[in-house]
Amino acid sequence: MNAARALLGVHVPGTTPWHRMGVGTKYLVFLALTLPVMIVRDPRVVTAVLGLSLILVASTRAPLRLAWGLPLMLVVLLSVLAGYQLFFGDPAVAVTVVGTILVALYAGRILLLTTPMPVLVDALVAAARPFRRVGARPERFGLAIAVLIRSIPYVAASFGEVRDATRARGLDRNPFMAVTPVVIQAVAFARTTGDALAARGLGDEDE
Repeated sequence: MNAARALLGVHVPGTTPWHRMGVGTKYLVFLALTLPVMIVRDPRVVTAVLGLSLILVASTRAPLRLAWGLPLMLVVLLSVLAGYQLFFGDPAVAVTVVGTILVALYAGRILLLTTPMPVLVDALVAAARPFRRVGARPERFGLAIAVLIRSIPYVAASFGEVRDATRARGLDRNPFMAVTPVVIQAVAFARTTGDALAARGLGDEDE
């Protein structure tokens, strides 16, 4: 399983209540899970909501490696975050920070595992349409979301490829050897994407 798929999950067709549920309701469930942990910032609340999120994402009946699995680099990052807080003697903050990230990740997977990506983006565009009168551009908003979603797997895959290459050359102990090529590839990807959009007239502000 590649890094991008391990991080975001992938749509798994099915007939569960989650698959039959309207996309708007799923977004409300996402907010109902994530907002409390971001507002209350209590480790007991975070732990309880994280447990609930794990149960809910498992109820999508996706393979558990997709529903619960985490890529190695994210595990390392979360371990560093938790270790930093524990080192400075604040375990409550460690639980809150790591738990909040995991709640957002697993709540998002409920959406991503049960809903095709175009449906998710179309729902966001539809939600933004009432704001046209104040200058919002829903189609551009949807395009930005689509590009962002497409970029995350690309960067994650690039990081995995560079990590494997540096490890094969015995350079994996130097983090700059892994980070620098990924940054260069990400910038190149952004430029290529911007050029492609401009060539289609999607970058014009005067349209």
